[in-house]
Amino acid sequence: MRTQLLFVFLFIFIIFSNSQTADQIIKKHLEITGGINNWKDFNSVVLKGEMVLGLKEAYPIEIYQKRPNWNKTIMITNGKKMLLNGYNGKKAVKYNFQSNKLENDFSYVPEAFDSDLLDYSNKGFQAVLAGTEKINGTNCYKVKLIKNTNVTTYCFDVKSYQLIKEINTEETKTYSNFRKSSTLTFPYKIEIKSIDNQSDFVLIFKTIEVNKLISSKEFNF
Repeated sequence: MRTQLLFVFLFIFIIFSNSQTADQIIKKHLEITGGINNWKDFNSVVLKGEMVLGLKEAYPIEIYQKRPNWNKTIMITNGKKMLLNGYNGKKAVKYNFQSNKLENDFSYVPEAFDSDLLDYSNKGFQAVLAGTEKINGTNCYKVKLIKNTNVTTYCFDVKSYQLIKEINTEETKTYSNFRKSSTLTFPYKIEIKSIDNQSDFVLIFKTIEVNKLISSKEFNF
């Protein structure tokens, strides 16, 4: 009986000593992708690559982002740059493919420059570990960030702590081809699937420039 109890206690000890909390998983992810301080010093980024819409449909794109929440996305067709969408802190615009015109986007909701994972508790989020799941052959921790009715699920590789997938009420993003740019690690391939399957596409980046000086004139819409 004593031997059996010893094995039971040993088994419980092993489980709890190897268990991870949601906070520990998030911290390890931030550490392996550059460190919290470097993420806090992250102020701007220019991403260049292509947007793949189908088997044979791909377009060069450029994405500009800078603090606090300015952004714009450019698609290049027939050698000409076309602004797809943008926001400069006061005005949001998007291209209407039906009218072939750039229009004001009055329904746009500004997004934070930082990931919600960074200082999530100070932003009012609660992190909950929701078990594990195998994604494309990779065992992942599932962590939910919850704020009121806002719930996003993050899936981290249990070995590398890289973020493999992100799921919210509107879309699913699958990340791969991780490479280092300056002091930070980014996915150079992002597959985006909308919940309604109306706007599925893949982003494949060739270059990612971190903390590059971006003139405010880039955001004159």
